[in-house]
Amino acid sequence: MFDPVAFIRVVAFGIVYAGIEYRYVNRYELDWTKTAEGFVEKPVFWQISPYHLYLLLPLFVIASYASTLTAWAGDALFLAVFEDMVYFIWRGSLVSKNDWTTTLMGSFRVGRMEVPVWWPIDIAAAAVLFLLPL
Repeated sequence: MFDPVAFIRVVAFGIVYAGIEYRYVNRYELDWTKTAEGFVEKPVFWQISPYHLYLLLPLFVIASYASTLTAWAGDALFLAVFEDMVYFIWRGSLVSKNDWTTTLMGSFRVGRMEVPVWWPIDIAAAAVLFLLPL
């Protein structure tokens, strides 16, 4: 069941965290760490790095807390997509085929923008979870 208070918290957290991720976590995009060429971490599994598994996932689970389990899960799925979208707004550029987010499941083109396949899947799953009364 949809929890509006938790959803507002998720939106606020997504905006703030995307800014932190852009400004401090992904500094190499701003040419600040060009000398750190070998710094990219090896994935723990699939394309998921230790950063995603040990920091981002727990933060998203905590920030997404809602009174029902389905709303909590829906908030977490929505937060993943929303934070990713806001990151590109902070960055000031559209998603491209070279971005990490498109390597998860691929992407498709809408106008000039690449849309990661996982975005509509997560949004649809979140919408279904918001409708379930558990």
